Amino acid sequence: MKIKRKLFYVYLVLSFLISFFVYYLTTNPYLTFTDNGELAGVCSTLGIAHPTGYPLFTLLGYFWSLLPLSSNRIFQLNLFAAFWSSTSVAIFYMANAWFLHFIQKEGIRHNEKTKHIQSNLETNRQTNTIYLISFVTSLVFAFSRTIWGEATSLEVYSLQLALFNFLFLCVFLVLHNNYDFKYLALLAFALGLSFSNHLTTILILPTVLVVYFWRWGEKINLSSNRLKNFLVLAVPFLVGVSFYLYLSLRSSFHPPFNWGWVSRSWDKFFYHVSGKQYRVWMFSSLDTVGENFNKFLTVLPFEFAWVGLIFVFIGFFYLWKKQRYLLSLFLIACLSCLFYSLNYQIHDIETYFSLALISLFFIFSAGLYYLWKKASQWIYTSLLIPAGLLIMNFSYNNDSTNNLVPTYTKNVIDNLEPNAIILSAQWDFFCSAFWYLQRVENYRSDVVLIEKELLRRTWYLEQLRRWYPTVIGKSKKEMDDFLEQLELFESGKEYDSQLIQFRFTQMIRSFIEKNIGERATYITYDILQNPYDSKAFEGFEIIPQGFALRLVPTKLTLPPNLKKINISPFVKFKDKSNDVMVQGIIEATKVNLQNLAYYSKLIGDSSGYTNLIGMIQQLQ
Repeated sequence: MKIKRKLFYVYLVLSFLISFFVYYLTTNPYLTFTDNGELAGVCSTLGIAHPTGYPLFTLLGYFWSLLPLSSNRIFQLNLFAAFWSSTSVAIFYMANAWFLHFIQKEGIRHNEKTKHIQSNLETNRQTNTIYLISFVTSLVFAFSRTIWGEATSLEVYSLQLALFNFLFLCVFLVLHNNYDFKYLALLAFALGLSFSNHLTTILILPTVLVVYFWRWGEKINLSSNRLKNFLVLAVPFLVGVSFYLYLSLRSSFHPPFNWGWVSRSWDKFFYHVSGKQYRVWMFSSLDTVGENFNKFLTVLPFEFAWVGLIFVFIGFFYLWKKQRYLLSLFLIACLSCLFYSLNYQIHDIETYFSLALISLFFIFSAGLYYLWKKASQWIYTSLLIPAGLLIMNFSYNNDSTNNLVPTYTKNVIDNLEPNAIILSAQWDFFCSAFWYLQRVENYRSDVVLIEKELLRRTWYLEQLRRWYPTVIGKSKKEMDDFLEQLELFESGKEYDSQLIQFRFTQMIRSFIEKNIGERATYITYDILQNPYDSKAFEGFEIIPQGFALRLVPTKLTLPPNLKKINISPFVKFKDKSNDVMVQGIIEATKVNLQNLAYYSKLIGDSSGYTNLIGMIQQLQ
């Protein structure tokens, strides 16, 4: 059944425009948490992003950055997420319409078999209702907390949402067209394209395989002919996934952001694109499963506005009765997603629930379809669900005034002496953002930032040499000694754990000792929380200076300069207790202020101490 009605396209355009308008209003115009700064730098300079590389995202982001949309580059790049999230809403609308059309088509077939042939008028009425239900569900998708959260700042997940929905659209096109080979080829290409953006595509792979080998109305078929055609479909799949070639090609030109330096060898390329370094957080403990499952249950009301969960249950039982095959596809996608995400120990796990939620949104729409069949006069009231979500989630997802990260970054950097060196592991709040500010916007190009945790990666030492040759070149011997053991560790070969830690400490200490006479040297407080790594700083006096700690070889008194410390954004957001990242940066701000207050009291600066205690109280 071909969809050609004008109403279909009206709802399609509205689903995109309404969601984009809301996303535009709530988009963050500033740098924000975690990988945002790094990804902005990668897209601006056509670089290589952190594992797994995200080549499709990088290329599209680079072309987006060239468009003359805004004088604020970060705002424009964050709008890239709004655009793809809105596109994902529109694609979801199309996929959902085809999904409900499939149910309608099978219903018509059933009626014809039982001699209850529907009139054209009734069929058209059903079709128009399908468009309305798909439109409503697309807005529920758009304004759900997790999906909306991907639309307000630059990240790879907004594009992945569009690709997940496109894969479902391809699945329904395959079903509608009786497994026509060209639609199977489109599905294979879409799968490869999705893999070239994010490896979580593997979570939908079981569903795609079921569609191919266990076709609607048939039993599982593993015949030689089916397997032969499957191998043929590898061609469009490989075309889609071929974007990964970009990583090696571009890396060989040493772009400013060259995470992984993947052009060195096949081993380095595979290490990067497979995300090997993340495996330590996977399947770590049953406690993680419990915590993540609780997060999943907690967020569900904010995805469906509470009452929408009723339609999820209705849709489940309706599909169980009428379309178990379709229900099985959604359940396979949902369960594979949860199996992975519940076992992944990261603080922002909610994003990884996306595929499970998409599956539930389809089931939700089936519930609305059942409502219409039983009480058609109530179908328009379903518009209250996306309206309720818009009200429920607007404050939480409104990031338009969130300048916490740039403020924190400037509280660190603006208090450093010229030509300073700073070692930090505050990636989420500071390092990623400063990478972008320094490398793209030339902010404080005199400062040398060394990200302590990335020193444990072979590629990063080469990047440091290229970024800061004068400073880093002085420690060539110590770096080469450490690299000897680090290469063994990274390659999975036998290494000496005590020796690698010793050389790691010696390398960090050499960065300080060989430059401290010429450059003021700083660390952030988190560095001292690791008892092994903090040994590199033994023997130095530690003086709080802004949101950093200065290392000096002898006693020195430096009264805090509070004029360059801004806490007003942190005071404004202190009550946003349900956002882990916001609370994390506020706690980090408190620790820095407490360090300054303690030091002010120690040196007898009563005025500074009083002012700092006042700041701390504002954040309580």
